[in-house]
Amino acid sequence: MLAIVLVIGGLGLIITQMTRSPAGQAAQQAGDGAAAAAGRVATGPARAGEGFLERLASMWGASERIEQLERENRELHAWRELAERLAERNARYEALLRMPGDAFGEGADISNSIAAQLVLDSGGPFTRTLVANAGADHGVRVGYIAVNENGLIGRVVSVGQRSARILMVDDYNSRIPVMGEASRVRAVLAGQATRPPDLYTAPFQMQAPRLDFIVGAQSLREGERIITSGDGGLFPRGIPVGVARRSGDGWRVALAASQQPIDFVRILPYVGIERPEDAPVADDGPPLTAASSFSSIGRETMAPPPTAPTVMPTQPPPRREPAPRPQAQTPSVEVAAPPASPAPAEPSQPEQQE
Repeated sequence: MLAIVLVIGGLGLIITQMTRSPAGQAAQQAGDGAAAAAGRVATGPARAGEGFLERLASMWGASERIEQLERENRELHAWRELAERLAERNARYEALLRMPGDAFGEGADISNSIAAQLVLDSGGPFTRTLVANAGADHGVRVGYIAVNENGLIGRVVSVGQRSARILMVDDYNSRIPVMGEASRVRAVLAGQATRPPDLYTAPFQMQAPRLDFIVGAQSLREGERIITSGDGGLFPRGIPVGVARRSGDGWRVALAASQQPIDFVRILPYVGIERPEDAPVADDGPPLTAASSFSSIGRETMAPPPTAPTVMPTQPPPRREPAPRPQAQTPSVEVAAPPASPAPAEPSQPEQQE
């Protein structure tokens, strides 16, 4: 049918070309329109089928694209979570690195400090301990101090190859010499935590320690800042500990480390002041004892001005008289006086007879 229509249209076109008349041109245009319409009608199903196939192909590609976008979205979410964790960790490390020098106390070896992350652990021989992910391989030793940007955390009590156990300041076995920053009142910070931490409700909640053996408690003020005193040589002097709070049974300390979760710390070594007897130095001068009259000023040794020694008068011992000896009865012998004596002889008295 289509072929017949095309043949008829072609014949009409030939005839109109041969006539070259206005009527022929009109007939030619009508034939062109009819042929175009017939061609559209004839090719309509083919074009519709082609469009349907294109839509199916585009829908198939769109589903693949949606799956690809969803996969990329999941990967971006994972990267976002990782970036947030790293940003938080970097922020905590930066806070540790920006700690002022006085936050470590006097004499602490800041240059050899070790940054570590803490994990709460209710095991071990103590009640309140934290486990750090740094050990002997990282340079950690027993006795090192653990601090963060808020204040004192505790002290290293045991060390493994890649981990270390830190005894917290609120543990019942913890005893730390402290003092008031303004009043200079000395005391001992005694931990009061007798139960392990609750891993579900309050994993990092610290209990306020008590101040024992307070020297000059009348000078201690409410809200005064408490720092380590350095007495005993275990902790450097000046590390912030907390704030003094008066309670019914005495004084307690609201720990500065309990302001936020304890997860990152700096572990630093501390060597106390060496006693002069541990490393004596040869000196030509006399030893300074309690009975010495020398006084030391700076590095020079001066003696007081010489004075005449005071000597107490001594009394001679009493003279002992010899005991009288008994005389033997011997006949008396009269000895005549020498003739040269001019003194007259005394008259002799007559002896009385019984």
